[in-house]
Amino acid sequence: MSDPSVDLAADPATLVDRLASLSESQTEELLRGQRGDAVLDELFARMRDSFQPEKAGGEDALVQFELGGGPGGVTRVFALSIRAAVCELTIDPPGGAVPADDRTVTVRTDRVRLVRVVTGQANAAKLFLTRKIKIDGDLKFGGQVVSWFGVTPEN
Repeated sequence: MSDPSVDLAADPATLVDRLASLSESQTEELLRGQRGDAVLDELFARMRDSFQPEKAGGEDALVQFELGGGPGGVTRVFALSIRAAVCELTIDPPGGAVPADDRTVTVRTDRVRLVRVVTGQANAAKLFLTRKIKIDGDLKFGGQVVSWFGVTPEN
């Protein structure tokens, strides 16, 4: 699946809307290029904004994503903190990852893989089993926490 009409120089919001229509090579070109950080920032802002507190059922949690594969090999950290039914996003917290507690799940992968999972183009379980996605923390709880968010790029 590929959409040659997608302008990879478009604004980040437009690019996030079109992520599901990009081929793997287009996604890689986008996320490893100059616009990649802005696209990830927009994607995670949408995750924060799509938080569904009713699904959390009063739980507090911290979900961290450590995403490698940026320009120059840079790794970025995105932390979604849920406290009292409110979700806050911290991007690249000072000192790296936020200290973990018993309700912390950390996902480590490449930025392209994560986007392909979010857009439904890759299978998270298969990537986990092949060690292309690594998860630290309570796996069962992590699966629940991830369902508290929704990002629906156009197909």
